[in-house]
Amino acid sequence: MTSEILRNEECNPNLLKKKGLELLDAGKTNEAVECFSKGLVYAPFDSLMRFWRGRKLIGREEYTQSASDLKLAALENPEDWECWYYLGVACYLGGMYEEAKVAHANSKTLMKKYGVNALPATTDWYWMICMKLGQPEEAAKALEDITPDMPTEDGDYLCRVLLYKGVLKPENFVEECEKNCKNPERPRIYHLMLTYGLANYLHYQGRDAEAIPLLKELAESPDNRALFAVKQSMQDLDAMGVSYTVPAKA
Repeated sequence: MTSEILRNEECNPNLLKKKGLELLDAGKTNEAVECFSKGLVYAPFDSLMRFWRGRKLIGREEYTQSASDLKLAALENPEDWECWYYLGVACYLGGMYEEAKVAHANSKTLMKKYGVNALPATTDWYWMICMKLGQPEEAAKALEDITPDMPTEDGDYLCRVLLYKGVLKPENFVEECEKNCKNPERPRIYHLMLTYGLANYLHYQGRDAEAIPLLKELAESPDNRALFAVKQSMQDLDAMGVSYTVPAKA
């Protein structure tokens, strides 16, 4: 129905937004991004379209444009933790670490303020940012309020943060955490996320001989190519000067 209406009202930003959200639900990300882009011509300060376009541009590795959209969305909705969270992700992947740090600090503050059970996720990113910036003491301090029994929607991130904290050990880390998978509907993503957390931890422990095979497993994954862990692995291997083969269909 919305498509039929749009034929007559292609300049209506509300209808373009609705159509874009429908396309997202249908898994048609590129079409949704185009729809939001057109909608933003007519409503440039629509924060919802800014947010969704920015978030989906991360998957297309358009990190600077993504960060630009998400920064505006966050400034328009400063109390929305998701805007700050994904801004932090886009900035991290785009190498804008100081901006990413501010974004995840804001995200964590808002999660605590509104009781959002996603602290391990934003804490994980904050830890990685601090390590990139050569601030291991601050990275460790960020882990202080993370506990094994805390409520969370992201069991994979919780396991990773507990690894960084020393509560969990690297030996058999992925296998042991998979036994307690809190998201049984997405076991493959859970595996990839845990594998990257372990590889990143080993790298910062000076154990690249163990980290590199794990990073290559992720970088060469035939599925879930838009996953942050896969993209981070490729960036890490590039930084190390280690070659890998991207699957032909990727």
